[in-house]
Amino acid sequence: MVRRHKRWRKKVAEQRGGYLVNTEPPLPPFASTPDEIQRAVERNSIKRGVFFIKNLVTLNFVALIRRIEHISSEYDKEEWHEAASDLWIDVEALEALDACEPPIPYPYYFCTPDILVHYPELVMYYRNVAMVSQKVMNDMGLSTIAYEAGQTPPADIATDLAHHFNRIVSALVTTGEVTPERHLEMAYTNLGTSFDGSWRNEVGRLAYVEVITPLLLHLHKQGCLHSVVYTLKGPIPLGGEEIPPRTPQKLIVDTGTDLEAELKHLEEQRVVYREVRLRNGNRLLLNRQITWYDVEGNAHRIGPDMLSSSDETDILWGGELKGGADPAGSDEHWKTATRTFDRILLACERTGRPKPPLSFIATILVERVAREAAEWIAEGKLTSVYNLTQIAEDPAKQQQFLDDLAAFLGCHAASD
Repeated sequence: MVRRHKRWRKKVAEQRGGYLVNTEPPLPPFASTPDEIQRAVERNSIKRGVFFIKNLVTLNFVALIRRIEHISSEYDKEEWHEAASDLWIDVEALEALDACEPPIPYPYYFCTPDILVHYPELVMYYRNVAMVSQKVMNDMGLSTIAYEAGQTPPADIATDLAHHFNRIVSALVTTGEVTPERHLEMAYTNLGTSFDGSWRNEVGRLAYVEVITPLLLHLHKQGCLHSVVYTLKGPIPLGGEEIPPRTPQKLIVDTGTDLEAELKHLEEQRVVYREVRLRNGNRLLLNRQITWYDVEGNAHRIGPDMLSSSDETDILWGGELKGGADPAGSDEHWKTATRTFDRILLACERTGRPKPPLSFIATILVERVAREAAEWIAEGKLTSVYNLTQIAEDPAKQQQFLDDLAAFLGCHAASD
């Protein structure tokens, strides 16, 4: 018989005196209940929806559509037919637009270099109707970022962009069914895809904020916090494509710092925390990789999401932090974390270093993940597991979580 589940997941029942006895151990306390998963999914959906709405507000895509409608009210169909070949527009596509009831104005789907020169912001509109991402445009050497922000493209670039968009849209129109609203559906579908890609990055950033913000306030209250190193992503980018973070900055914290206000201001600019420095000299490094060498000179690269260190080469504590509330993704998050933990444990063994405490922190932990994590704790490979949904809903658990992290970093209350 094929074993489809790992040893710890298999449910065992024995017939004893006519009763079925389930010998499976109870779930660990950090396992997510169905209700907790539902609430986590709901909160995640709200955050995702707000993120999408903010993107739409920032883009003001409605203004682009109105501009297109204005252009479409005064264009000359015969001129477009005559110039179709030069514009790389398939005449069959124009005929398909004419065949609709009512006929669809050509500028809803196709553009000319003059349109892009006079209204460079419409590059964003036509790129999305062509269902192409900014990344793809960058990769082919036709970056549109500056033009979508309002910079006028040179005539030759405008021609290249019009040709590229028109050729793609011609194929979409001739091979797919068009309707009077299909251009909007195509544009918004492509926008949604771009937003979703940015959202996946935002999920990770928000998970760090959810943990680091209260931790900073806690460390400050304990008198342990010295400074915070961070970068700012700034406003949500046009088109959903991320702009590289700016130069790292440092916030020095003293007894008079209104840290809560400072952190709120940073979050408004989409902060990315890089390093937390304590007064005892220890540092919490975020997304930082370090390398150890064994006696044979072999390199062991280690990079947990969160790393406590005294000199940026040792590990006092390591943590893997996984945001997102998709139950199907919980398993993959755990697999990714275990690979990171295994690399740390192997590096310790090969270099003769003591094994540091390791923690797994996640928004949700489905049953299978929770049981395997409990086994890792029992085997001494993992020190602790934290369920962020439970922590958010229980002040006592949140306090314990912050106390634990502070202790891992070597922070103790001033009274201690």
